[in-house]
Amino acid sequence: MRFSSTLFKLSVVISLMILQGFALNAQQRSGKGDKTKAFLNFTFEDFIDDGIISEPNSIGLLKNVYSSTLTFADIFNRNSPGDYGVGINIYGDEIPVEASFERLNETDKNLFDKGLKGGGDGFAGIVTYKPGKLSKERSYITIPFVSGKDKLKMTKGMKYCVEFWVSLGESSKYASNNIQMLFSKDLLKDIPLENMPAIISREPGRTLSNYKNKIYNGIFGWEKVCAMYEAKGDELCIIIGNFETNEETKTEPQKKPKGSEIEVLPHAYYYIDNVRIKEVNSKEQCTCILADTEEVAEVYSTLIYDKTPILTDKMTSAQKIQEQVAYFGFGKKSYTPSGKEAFNFIIAEMNSDPSIRIEITGHNDTKEDEVAEQSQELANMARQRAEAIKAYFVRQGIDEGRIEVSSEGANELSLDIQSDDDNEVRDAKSRRVMFKVIP
Repeated sequence: MRFSSTLFKLSVVISLMILQGFALNAQQRSGKGDKTKAFLNFTFEDFIDDGIISEPNSIGLLKNVYSSTLTFADIFNRNSPGDYGVGINIYGDEIPVEASFERLNETDKNLFDKGLKGGGDGFAGIVTYKPGKLSKERSYITIPFVSGKDKLKMTKGMKYCVEFWVSLGESSKYASNNIQMLFSKDLLKDIPLENMPAIISREPGRTLSNYKNKIYNGIFGWEKVCAMYEAKGDELCIIIGNFETNEETKTEPQKKPKGSEIEVLPHAYYYIDNVRIKEVNSKEQCTCILADTEEVAEVYSTLIYDKTPILTDKMTSAQKIQEQVAYFGFGKKSYTPSGKEAFNFIIAEMNSDPSIRIEITGHNDTKEDEVAEQSQELANMARQRAEAIKAYFVRQGIDEGRIEVSSEGANELSLDIQSDDDNEVRDAKSRRVMFKVIP
């Protein structure tokens, strides 16, 4: 992580910050049996100043969020073209998690995003792992619990559903596990800069991670971290980061995506968005727990099929586009590096010939339809995949009027399926998105 002279200015800003006015909706509970309440809804959008970011480590420019370690977290925003903007930035290609993307159930729409208008302008970025001598250059996000000028504490014994979204930065040489949340009774916000720790240590009973503490290796797509927490009653903030030593952190080396112009750095770097906490009376009220697609994927399949399209000089542009296919993991709409390579090929063809219009058709396998009956996140995965790819094309400058989206669900078998394929391979070949040129 790079440092700048603004770091000292930010420490002054942090010490003077007034805990007020961000999207935190704390409501008083009137007794047992109440409906769930929103406790925290933080979307990284409310700035102290104009919200134009030009320096690293600028998390302190947001209201009511800061870093409690020597290495400050980063912030990215639509008002900030260049290194710290939305879309392609210094660490990769990503856009914020908009409310419509989250597919909230009706209860959570009322709690967090009435009319699906929340989110969509910014997100944060943290380092969760660096090897060797760089291991102390981690960063964290600390969000205090406040309502107006009042500090809040969680209710002792109350259960809370806690969730946020992560996406691995394209610059990451590694992916890691230990994408965690710590519920702290210490704000740590007024520590002098020279006394700030490099790493915050885990606290037993206060530190949580997602199901099986998985390694998040999804580039170009968001995944949800979700957990249940029972409050001690003295919590003043949530801190997001890695609270384990390097020896206790699992990592996977990452291949640089083909065609990527982002510099690969020796770190695991994650974008973070939409931190939400709500009161619940039972696990069933925490819909992201019930719809934990990572748990589902491990139960059903972790296989992602891939093949290289065969193109010849005799092919027309339309035929070359139709040869491009993107494949997906079970319950996934985040695309692989080879999928992105296919998208970029089609985009180049469309830029060369402005008359080209395409149809993006999504497909899923039959098991995804079966699981979707209990897990809302998997509902109509075919269309979710096609819409995610359309969003990528639009971000790259293709007019959305040149793109149509359709969904075949599990109705149309892949032509790549062979008679001797086992069921897992057949399903992996079915989880795909296809393209064709249309009039």
